[in-house]
Amino acid sequence: MKTIIQLAPIKGITDRTFRSAFVRHFGGVDSALAPFLIKTDSESKYKSLSPEMNPGLRTVPQILTKSPDDFIALSAKLQNYGCDEVNWNLGCPFAMVVKRGEGAAMLQNPEIIESFLEKISSAISIDLSIKMRVGMHSPDEILKLIPVINRFPVKEIIIHPRTGEQMYDGEVYPEAFRAAMELSSHPVIYNGDIRTAGDLLKLYEFFPGVKGWMIGRGLLINPFLAMEIKNGKSEDDAGKIIRIKQFADYLCESYVNDLQSSAHVLDKMKGVWFYLSQSLPDGKKIEKKIRKAGSLNHYMDEVERIFK
Repeated sequence: MKTIIQLAPIKGITDRTFRSAFVRHFGGVDSALAPFLIKTDSESKYKSLSPEMNPGLRTVPQILTKSPDDFIALSAKLQNYGCDEVNWNLGCPFAMVVKRGEGAAMLQNPEIIESFLEKISSAISIDLSIKMRVGMHSPDEILKLIPVINRFPVKEIIIHPRTGEQMYDGEVYPEAFRAAMELSSHPVIYNGDIRTAGDLLKLYEFFPGVKGWMIGRGLLINPFLAMEIKNGKSEDDAGKIIRIKQFADYLCESYVNDLQSSAHVLDKMKGVWFYLSQSLPDGKKIEKKIRKAGSLNHYMDEVERIFK
């Protein structure tokens, strides 16, 4: 089967520096959706989403807002930087976002989504995609949303089969996803809970009509996953450990060059290792040692000891 794999946005982790290092050392992903932008983000943050600053990996910017006017203005800004597609975030479940009526909170109001799309569709001149959940409170909410979205020009819809209330835990709703896929006149991407090549194969058998797969935490935990899915084989453990060390060293060096504060670099690397350690023997011990590092030099020394 032809497999299209997209890297999901993980706030605080999958930034431009991480994406560049990931593609350099592991590959297998066809594109990435960047962590969401908001109106108050700096100009440099918008510029960092330009194709020029993301060589080697097609990267789609994502906007989090309930204001169509803001979406139009921010889309124009991204287009000026060379972007040809923008994604609308209708899936973020975080309490602060939901309280503002943004992200997943909008899923309970089809009429607001319809009004939003009516205003932006004729006002933006780049492709629009949408990332959403099956609902905020109920998986049935998506059945009212897809017919609304069908009325507008949308490149693709990325659907996570949980509600906003569930955050990232609890049972998924495969039947709600299937119903949405069958209702949709736009291509659909599946997002969520793909940790192994076997997971994706089972999902493919259940949803043969999907356009592709968006993977986030599964790739952060096992960065070889995309290539394992596409090649049908796995690298030996010794080879994996060597490449993980090379990736971590390169990423840390890149952050040192990109960021002004060593404390910020340390926080970034601790965030990466929270996931990456789960793919290694004694992963919990490794993560604990790295988490306790009090300085960047301490972190670097600890990594050298771990891989000695």
